[in-house]
Amino acid sequence: MITQYNVSSHHTPRDSDQRGTELPYARNLLWMVFANSRGGQNRIRIIFSLKKSPLNAHQLAKEIGLNYRAIQHHIGVLEKNNLVSHVGEKYGTVYFLSTFLEVNIAIFDELVASLHQGRKPGRTN
Repeated sequence: MITQYNVSSHHTPRDSDQRGTELPYARNLLWMVFANSRGGQNRIRIIFSLKKSPLNAHQLAKEIGLNYRAIQHHIGVLEKNNLVSHVGEKYGTVYFLSTFLEVNIAIFDELVASLHQGRKPGRTN
């Protein structure tokens, strides 16, 4: 006998992220890190670079056109807020998007589009 399970009644933590349970938290965090701070535009540029491929701080500095120390600062902010992860040590450290940001990338993209259009995210006009 084959037993069928009602998949829609079982929620994993990732399912709840995708269904919006974590949306207010994710939306507020992304707003604070990218839109409500002086370095937000540079952090957005870093995320766009890391969306393409993992990079180390020197590679990010060259690609974005910021100095190495500025990249280190922004990476520190992104890591502290669980938006970027890393592998390796010292100069060989490679950065990539965290699982949290990957799950909430649609919110990030919406935020960036809203900022580009000059309006606060979540507004319809």
